[in-house]
Amino acid sequence: MSEPTAPVYKQALPGALSPEELVTVPSRGLIVSASELHDRSLPARAAINIYGYQKAAANYPTLQSADRSDGKHIPWAAMSGLVAATGGSNVYAVDDSFFRANRIFTIDVSVTPAVIRNELRITDVNDVLRSFGATLPAAADNQAFDQVDVNAMINSDKTVNLDPEGISLASAGGFWIASEGAGSKTAYETGRNITSANLLLRVYATGVIQEVIALPDAVNALQARYGFEGVAESGGKLVVAMQRAWLGETQPRIAVFDLTARTWQFHFYPLDPAVSPNGGWVGLSEITALGNNRFLIVERDNQAGPDARIKRLYRIDLTGAADGATLRKTLVRDLMPDLRATKGPVLEKIEGLAVLASGDVICG
Repeated sequence: MSEPTAPVYKQALPGALSPEELVTVPSRGLIVSASELHDRSLPARAAINIYGYQKAAANYPTLQSADRSDGKHIPWAAMSGLVAATGGSNVYAVDDSFFRANRIFTIDVSVTPAVIRNELRITDVNDVLRSFGATLPAAADNQAFDQVDVNAMINSDKTVNLDPEGISLASAGGFWIASEGAGSKTAYETGRNITSANLLLRVYATGVIQEVIALPDAVNALQARYGFEGVAESGGKLVVAMQRAWLGETQPRIAVFDLTARTWQFHFYPLDPAVSPNGGWVGLSEITALGNNRFLIVERDNQAGPDARIKRLYRIDLTGAADGATLRKTLVRDLMPDLRATKGPVLEKIEGLAVLASGDVICG
């Protein structure tokens, strides 16, 4: 603050929610903040955050954005899915439904912090999504789509308002995007619609939607929120992680779509039990291909801070897995020590996962 009327940005710091007070301890080079929000249903815990001033490289934040052409930063809030480029140090990411006009980000992870270099709007300029919904009947019991709701998910400028939760490179070029449905009891009672359906969308490298794939109606009828959370194309198939179990089931599905036969197959993933003192649930957040029919999966609870217990990477192998079979999993890494290493609150959500060409794993 050498110029008190012209403060200069230096660094963002991790902390709990709703910081209300700052106290400096100059003799020890400390800044202390108190965060007041305490609501375990969110989950959020009140905390005291202590920061030490050092002449060293900052270890936070780990991601920031470059400027748009107008000189303003690319806005972002969450990275819902990640996939690495086939070479180099770029990672592609999708945001979720918060901004109402979905984007694909290009992130440069060769620098620290990593930098969002580019944003690409997902659009329906060829009316593929609109036509897909129009070919199906209007709302009826257990019917997956409703034309009115398709219109609601396409903005006036042809950008789309979906809920992207996963992204994968498409072997034919471009990307696959997994959009999570929002099923609920109300949806079951009033008729299915596209806003409560899980969708796979193939988009060109320009962001234009090229193809839409939906689950079979019989599976859609079981939807209970917590749907598509990640997608990976491998060996001519799309492998999709579904976050939690649906109606009448005890474990979430790993859904497999054969791109040649155009058929679905389903397996079940054995979740770890919830062990947080705050209860909650455990589910899947992301999937990425490792090759040879093996996949890396994020399994996590919905707890944060001192209540968090399960943030783990598991490996599964689909070789020879029969339709309806329960899979076996192998622990690759417990992420809790990594999340505690920053000395800040442990985050609730690990939603992105990418394996770089170097073999390094990126989580977000």
